[in-house]
Amino acid sequence: MKIRLSGGVVASGRHAWIARPAGPVRLPDGADARPGTPVALGPEDAPAEDVADAVRALSLLVADGGAAAAGAGVDLGAGFRSARLEGARGDQRDAVLAALRAVGLGGAHRLGDRAGVLVALFGFAVTKRVGAAAARAIEDGRWAALHLASAASDVLGPEQLERVLALEAPEGVDLTPGGPPSVLARYLRQVFEELPPPRRLALLLDLWERVAERRIGLARRDARLATQSRRDRFGDLRDRRRHDEDERIVARLRTYLGVAEPSLADAARWIPDKWYWHERLAHLLQDALGATALLRTAAAVADHGLEDGLERSAPVLRAAAALTTDGAAGQAARRVPGLTGLPVRPAAYVRDLVRKLDVDGPKDTRFAGYVRPRLACARDFALVVGDDLGRLMRQTIGARDDVLREWSPSLRSWREAAGYGRPPAEWAGIPRWTAPMLGDAEQLHRRLAPGDDPADVETGADLLWYADLLDALARLYGHEFAQPTPGTGEPWFDHDPPPVAEPLTPRLDSITGAVSGAAQLVALGGVPPRAPRTWAAFTAGLMSATAIAEALTGDFAVPAPLAALDGAAVPGTGVRLKIARSARDVAEWADYMGNCIAGPVYVEEARTGRIALAGLYDADGLLVANAELAPLRPASRGWRVSEIAARFNDTPDEELEQRFGEWTAAIPGAVEDEAAPLPDELPPVRPARRRAAPRLVEEVGPALGELAGRSWTRAVPALGAVAAVAGTGPDAALVRLRRFGGGPQLTGAVRRALDEGAVDLAGLWTASGHRPLRSALDALDPALRDRYDQLPLLLGEPPLPKVLRRLVKLPAVADAYSLDLVARRIRRALGVLALQDDPVIARALAKPTTEPILCALAVAVTCAAPDAGLVPVMPPRTTSVPGYPATALEDEEGPWQRAMPAARELGADTTVFWDEIAEHGLRVPASWLAHGGWAALWSRAHTRRR
Repeated sequence: MKIRLSGGVVASGRHAWIARPAGPVRLPDGADARPGTPVALGPEDAPAEDVADAVRALSLLVADGGAAAAGAGVDLGAGFRSARLEGARGDQRDAVLAALRAVGLGGAHRLGDRAGVLVALFGFAVTKRVGAAAARAIEDGRWAALHLASAASDVLGPEQLERVLALEAPEGVDLTPGGPPSVLARYLRQVFEELPPPRRLALLLDLWERVAERRIGLARRDARLATQSRRDRFGDLRDRRRHDEDERIVARLRTYLGVAEPSLADAARWIPDKWYWHERLAHLLQDALGATALLRTAAAVADHGLEDGLERSAPVLRAAAALTTDGAAGQAARRVPGLTGLPVRPAAYVRDLVRKLDVDGPKDTRFAGYVRPRLACARDFALVVGDDLGRLMRQTIGARDDVLREWSPSLRSWREAAGYGRPPAEWAGIPRWTAPMLGDAEQLHRRLAPGDDPADVETGADLLWYADLLDALARLYGHEFAQPTPGTGEPWFDHDPPPVAEPLTPRLDSITGAVSGAAQLVALGGVPPRAPRTWAAFTAGLMSATAIAEALTGDFAVPAPLAALDGAAVPGTGVRLKIARSARDVAEWADYMGNCIAGPVYVEEARTGRIALAGLYDADGLLVANAELAPLRPASRGWRVSEIAARFNDTPDEELEQRFGEWTAAIPGAVEDEAAPLPDELPPVRPARRRAAPRLVEEVGPALGELAGRSWTRAVPALGAVAAVAGTGPDAALVRLRRFGGGPQLTGAVRRALDEGAVDLAGLWTASGHRPLRSALDALDPALRDRYDQLPLLLGEPPLPKVLRRLVKLPAVADAYSLDLVARRIRRALGVLALQDDPVIARALAKPTTEPILCALAVAVTCAAPDAGLVPVMPPRTTSVPGYPATALEDEEGPWQRAMPAARELGADTTVFWDEIAEHGLRVPASWLAHGGWAALWSRAHTRRR
């Protein structure tokens, strides 16, 4: 019997067994097994016990080293060796390195003779010194150095490999995650082909240091964030604080009026005095300093361990604790039925920690169990204090500036213990807030004279303490400082700003990722500089090549059937399809994925429309696979997945690959005009005339602009709700919300607008339903729509093809396009809030709403099935929805089917709707049913008319 194995090997006279849940199964010629499946090779007449032991050893090997380890031919005992069936990715060095990591130096003999192992890792030029250095690296567990040396053996000499094998990675940091050595080797050959050998080692050593710095920073960030609770307590804590604020207002009103139960009219006539506002400011200051102390302590504990971190943070904790009395801290920790058990103010936890520090006891697990939960909510306290400060400022600035100017407490005692994170001499405040608070006084950096002690000059009105709070929060996320975000609204600083980098700049998250990014630049025409001394200089030289810019110009010719599915959900997978529109798209994909999708061959084929390049994104927006889609012949037959790969060209998830292939096969093919008779003689070939772009703008622009103008007039009322979300006037609202993008910043803006009553859910839903550009496209001459099949892309997410970018810049079209885009993103933000079971949605549904809103939200939640305490409205496998008026899910004319398009705008994959109904029934979060259950909720949805 002949069994074809990976690497082109044919095993004769042997049999292969694989592990199955029911026990070992022998494969006849590899049938019924995926390509690359790990197998145990042994004699046909082996006893069943030996077969079971060998397959068990194979399973342990694969569990420790992955499927790649089986390809190293590891001795499994009783005459059995591991192998992989034909079709496995990678080469022998991948298998040997994976197996060595699984069996260690003590088990290296199981891979065969030492010389063969070294040749597999480093090629035939390996020396005894390289072998000895490799043995030391294996014994020390320096796998990243061995990984890099094995991959670099194609471009470095033996002496240089010894230097690489001597490298040490920081403890607990992996510099080569993702991608086997063979992938890195291919990229190194591509990158270093034009460089002299002596220069290669210097660049690799510098890259090692740069990646180590980056990985240390990421590890520090992960460790600091691990001190915080995985559960988002912001909403719970905000509700708790507002309840406490309400109680304080009522207590002050009782004291002011001298009555036990003030009437509603008494409350309406009462005007808070300046002492009320000063007390609120003082509490916010104390809360901000307390949260800052907790954040700094959490970061110190993550960096230095529990005992040392607490000792380093003791002065800051004691300074924050001294700002609040025992009575106030006790009141803050008072339990309120129905609300979170967290204290309303961080001072309660700060004082708990100080008391624990003052007790001379063992720093054991009980001590850790007391301390860590009190640090775990530092982030939530910081976020809610920042939110409260913004709310207070909106209530006072412009209306009570005189009250703000009278509040200027000293922070000397705090500064003596906490010091300064930002230089006071450079602090110019937050003009929108500090200007009314300072009055005629100048900003802090102007008031400070040479030799002044900043603590003598600084006051609470400078709001440097607020910047300290956001800086402490930023350090929890691994940043040095929070970054200013001018023009984007409160809180004026971003505590977790995205990395700022030039597009296509190779990332330093791993050595493989950095080298693959450089390889993409080389593939796009980048030329290495003559004598680069550092990795940064090397990549900068590649980026500077004019060929890079030229390669990234021009759009891909995307066939209409695929363009229509851009952004569509792939049924049963949880991923969405993104079609590449230009070389820049695939270059950015390749930078993250570490593959060759941005190579000249792929790009040229996509430019001509012979193939389409696609990315598959999961629910979190992460790219999980790239694919090449090729037409069948003739093209009208449809499409096939000619290639699909995960990150670093790894094998994608088996189920994802299968379902995506089946879905692709059902996509209609490109329509070809086969009716026209062929001429007897072909006309001479004429030079192509690139008039498509200007013709689209010239022919479509005037007609679309006129129609968009009419639709815009009808949509103008929607600008009030949009402006409420943006927090600006109607004229600037669209520009501001487009800058937010479709991510967390917009979701936060929608949440704030609903929470503060700037707009209600029904009003926002109605406003986000206005789509002037879509209405204009629907009214456009069908002949124009058929002639330019790119027009539907105007109703999707950017980036747009160049010709459409020119079209939407026309004054008559620009506003309509912006409102359409912002409206779709607002709907998506509402979907995110619903899936997060955000209290603002539950509170909005406790009031009269509309049937379309409730149906769309319920469908979205049912399809997504989030972990949010869902309650079934009806039993599984039933379609009659309770409540009056009665409805049925399957009624094509009913509200549930009409809600499907809106549910998709909320982010729902409605293809799984009926599967969820069959298994769980229609479900909604329990918080939506708090006011009378489903019957009352359904009734409220019919109280307010659209």
